[in-house]
Amino acid sequence: MVKMEQTEVEIIFHSRKALLFNNSECWVKKSGKLFDVTMGAYDGAEVCEIVGLYLLSKIHKIIPISYIGLYRDDGLAVIPNANGPKLDRIRKDPIKCFKEENLQITTIINLPEVDFLDVHLNLKAGSYKPFRKENDQPQYIHCDSNHPKSITKNIPEMIGKRISGLSRDKKTFEREKTMYENALKSSGYDEKLKYTPPNFNKKRPRRRKITWFNPPFSCNVATNIGREFLRILSKNFPLKHRYHKIFNRNTVKISYSCLPNMSSIIKSHNNKVLATSQKIDVAESDASTCNCRKSAACPLEGKCLTKSIIYQATISSNNKNSQKFRYIGLTEGTFKSRYNGHLQSIRHEKHETATELSKKHWETKRGGNEPHIAWKIAKQADTHKGGQPICNLCLAEKYFIIRDRGRNLLNSRTEILSKCRHRKEFLLNRAI
Repeated sequence: MVKMEQTEVEIIFHSRKALLFNNSECWVKKSGKLFDVTMGAYDGAEVCEIVGLYLLSKIHKIIPISYIGLYRDDGLAVIPNANGPKLDRIRKDPIKCFKEENLQITTIINLPEVDFLDVHLNLKAGSYKPFRKENDQPQYIHCDSNHPKSITKNIPEMIGKRISGLSRDKKTFEREKTMYENALKSSGYDEKLKYTPPNFNKKRPRRRKITWFNPPFSCNVATNIGREFLRILSKNFPLKHRYHKIFNRNTVKISYSCLPNMSSIIKSHNNKVLATSQKIDVAESDASTCNCRKSAACPLEGKCLTKSIIYQATISSNNKNSQKFRYIGLTEGTFKSRYNGHLQSIRHEKHETATELSKKHWETKRGGNEPHIAWKIAKQADTHKGGQPICNLCLAEKYFIIRDRGRNLLNSRTEILSKCRHRKEFLLNRAI
């Protein structure tokens, strides 16, 4: 078991909260709470699987594990030989189990028909058929797309097998296949889908230790890379070669990999053009990191010209019994320019509300104490570059605010909901 600090546990639970934005405004529930974990999160599916397995370990005491199935956030259970009152009693037990974990569940009983994932189940008729949500039309890659022929050629057959596996019999298959044939036709395929009865007695093939060669595929390449590779393999490792047992056509297979699409190519090109430096050079000379007239008066001990940083300001007073408060901030430019902005709000009372730091400064001063602010660099990070999905500088600031929350931190909680301001300079309307 891995031991975790309480701050790490708080960060993990905080990262599970979902944020919903509409027109740059953060929405919350009527109760004032944030929304649940979304399936669209980077690790939302994994989180859902882990939570589901944990809940199944508790529910199997109520419902036998062979009668219940779970896929992500959808569950299905079959209770044989149970009347209405018995089902109602069983229904209350999972609800109670979920409430113990501060979770909610909606249960519906006595359903003769149900849609589960991509199949429609009819318990009374003992039948099943493919299911798709309303206005959810299937789409497939075009037959002339830049994909290996082994993929485009077998797509109709793969779709036919999938629909056959979801159909109770051939009659159900013939009734449901029209929508999928139309989707294939719009992608350039003329083949008709054929019913393939499922083979439940098929023997599992013997597993081999196979080494895969995955060359990139492109229709613009005239050379048959796969054939040439296998020819070289047979030539260099003949039957009497001592390594033939390891390198032969049974243990070495070829499978083409698809090249990136146009969107990925453009993003990759933008990253190369716009990212002039991937990492910030921290070890700069003293002459380039500070331009203060008196080096002893530099707020960052000779590093006031450092760019793209997360900084921390600690404010205290001459009163020994007073507490120290911290403020987390960021700057894309030099710290010196951001520091001058803080000085303006600290020296002039009319700019008191500019930052939470200046508010605390003037509050301390009105209390009859003399405030003192100490500055330091918390972290250096890259800002947003065109084509990149994230901004490491903004994410680093949010991390430090979450980490230090509740430790006399002046930053408001809403700051972690703010959008990245560095994306704006890469918008198209800025370039026109």
